[in-house]
Amino acid sequence: MTEQPPRELAGQPPDEAQAHITQMRLLVALLTLVGLWIARSFLLELAWAVTLAVALWPLYSRAIGSRRRKRRKGPRILIPLGFTLGTGLVLMLPLAIVAVEAARDSQAAVEWLTLAQKNGVPTPGWVFHLPMLGSRIGAWWQAHLANPKGGSQLLGSLNASSVASWTGAVAAQVASRSMFFAVTLLALFLILRDAERLADNAVGTARRFYGEFGERFVNRVGEAVRAAVNGTVLVAIGEGTLIGLAYAVTNVPRPVLFTLATIAVAMLPFGAWAAFGVATIVLVVQGHLAAAIGLFVFGAAVMLIGDNLVQPALIGNSMELPFLWTFVATFGGLETFGLVGLFVGPALMAALFLVWKEWLGLDPPEKRRRRRLLRRRAPATSDS
Repeated sequence: MTEQPPRELAGQPPDEAQAHITQMRLLVALLTLVGLWIARSFLLELAWAVTLAVALWPLYSRAIGSRRRKRRKGPRILIPLGFTLGTGLVLMLPLAIVAVEAARDSQAAVEWLTLAQKNGVPTPGWVFHLPMLGSRIGAWWQAHLANPKGGSQLLGSLNASSVASWTGAVAAQVASRSMFFAVTLLALFLILRDAERLADNAVGTARRFYGEFGERFVNRVGEAVRAAVNGTVLVAIGEGTLIGLAYAVTNVPRPVLFTLATIAVAMLPFGAWAAFGVATIVLVVQGHLAAAIGLFVFGAAVMLIGDNLVQPALIGNSMELPFLWTFVATFGGLETFGLVGLFVGPALMAALFLVWKEWLGLDPPEKRRRRRLLRRRAPATSDS
């Protein structure tokens, strides 16, 4: 793992060559820090682009290899452009559905708000069926909320100006997220266009500094990122879709929005449980007890199978992390880096474990398996 001096330093004394290498390392580190500081406003977009590129690399490399085998001619940017546009479409489609549903619900919310301010908020029938406190809560509701005066006092602060300010804030967030999304896709296209060269440079640099361990480290980090994406996104989509079908069967209000919300929060540990738990409570409030029980049982079965069978099969051995460290890395990455931390956090924790094992001098799994095989064969060899 010792670094070899460059060719131009081959004739210099070892001390001078090593001093030159140290100076170059300091210069590279300084310029790297300066570059990161300059690009600090776009680091999250770049992290998203790198994560998506690493996750797409197996499919992308197959597409590149197929094009080369068939000797197709054409611009070199067609394949990376196609992957970038496809990724953008996949990411934008759920957002478009949410926007349409939100616009539809906003009109209904405004109408309900107007009627509630004029006539009050009617007492739900299920309130009186609550154990022990149902009659008292129902009586209080009728006295304070079910009349125009109570409804006006409760909802009077929600006027047109507050709704307009809230709409303006939402529009500003949409514009900001759109810019974030555009920068991410641009970075993804550029990374995919030069993916092979960037990958070779990353492996070569790591090997130059740390020898064979550096190359193994870069490969394992890439595998960890892909495992985090596959084991998180694909399982979340599958679990959310299946539970979404149960939403439709049990007549949960706004099943599309509930499905998209379940897919989104299913990327978090125990997130999907909270999503279909809320849907279950909604069904109980509406008086559909049998449907609520069926939804919860079905959702629990989907989550147990997905988290304990499907997700470990997708991840494989790329993320050799105990559950506690995976939990800490997921939520710590989410708090530090935002949504991209769901993938970057576990990958960085896996890299930390890999470096820790290397530093402690532990044998890699291949050597441990070989040693176990030799121990099994040893008695037979001695007997013969």
